[in-house]
Parts: sequence; C-alpha cells; structure tokens
Amino acid sequence: MKKILLTVLFLLLSLVLFACGSEAEGEEDAQNSEESTEEENKGNTEEQTEDSESPQPGETEETEDGTRTLHRMWEEGETFETGPIVLTIDKIATAEASFEGETADMLETDHIEYIQVDVSVENTSDNDVTFYAGQGRMATSTGEQIEPDLWLSGHIDGEMMAGTKANDTFYYMLENSEAEDVESVRLVFSAPYDSESYDDLGEELDFEIELPKE
Repeated sequence: MKKILLTVLFLLLSLVLFACGSEAEGEEDAQNSEESTEEENKGNTEEQTEDSESPQPGETEETEDGTRTLHRMWEEGETFETGPIVLTIDKIATAEASFEGETADMLETDHIEYIQVDVSVENTSDNDVTFYAGQGRMATSTGEQIEPDLWLSGHIDGEMMAGTKANDTFYYMLENSEAEDVESVRLVFSAPYDSESYDDLGEELDFEIELPKE
C-alpha cells in the first residue's frame, strides 16, 4: 500500500508536463552598440532554448518511467463570479501518458488519458463561505461525464474563510475516449452557500470551454 501511495505521489509530480515555463528577461547595456547587440542575441538564444524545452501540443516527452504526450492546451484564463465567489479557470490541457516497468506494475496500467484543469478561487466576502472549487463536474465533447481523480488531484478546502484565496490542479481521467479527441469541456460547480445558515449565496456555475488544437 505504501508503494502505491508513493507511486501516486510520483505520478502527480510527473503529470505536470505542460506547466508554464519561465520567460527569460535580460537587461541590455546601451553603452556600446556592438556589446548591446551581442547581449540581445544571447538573450534571444536563451529564451528560444527555454521555449523549446516547454512541451507544445502534439509533442511527446520522454521521461524516466515512460512518455507524456500533450494534445491540446488552453491558457487564456477565464473568470466566473457567483455570489461572493470568484472562480478562475487558468488552464486546461488534454494529454496521455504511457508507463513502463515498476510504475506500470504499481498502477496496474501502462497507459492513461486525462485532462488537466488549473483552478483559482477567491472568497471576496467578509464571512466564511462554503464552495467546492475542487469538485467541478466535467462533460467532454466525446460524451464522458467525469469528476476529478481524488488520488492525483490537488485539494482546495471547501470551507473558505473570509477574504481567502486558493489554487490547485485537478486531473480528470478519461475512461471511454481519447484525450486528443476532446475538443471542448463543460464544467459545472455547485453554488456557494453560507457556512453557518447553509443558505445559497449565488447560482450554480455552468460553462463550456473550447480547446484549440494548436
């Protein structure tokens, strides 16, 4: 059991193949035009190298335990409000991963198809509010209805204290379709409610996001 838990934790870390890469920011010294040009070219080369290391849709990354392939990436970020809750979908990506050796044995599978959703949430109220940002239900364009995988996903406490913010990453495992075929996802979040009176403080959030191919 301990080995399985350790493997799951390792998988959680390794799944984030499409985390945002850092952008190189160089400072130019304009005292000498030739030196300035050389410095700028050097900075551009470093930035291109960093960009090339960030997986892009359609690319496959080799890892110690197998491969990861990123299919679609949506990074526009969209914010939704319901009562005192401000929910932002920061990023959605579809991907697949293949495993070898001990990892495949421990997980009892050598392949998974999944969707990653990065979520941020804020309680703007002066009171405590209950809102389950980590329990959004998903319907895919391929016809699957799924919820975040409890083992692999992060956690956002549903009992949000006044004026607090939180963010984390959630993984939705596809069972009857392939990640590369998912063109859009619909997400539904239950309405927030007062932590003491249990009265609803807003409406249910229900929206759809189109996922670009490239």
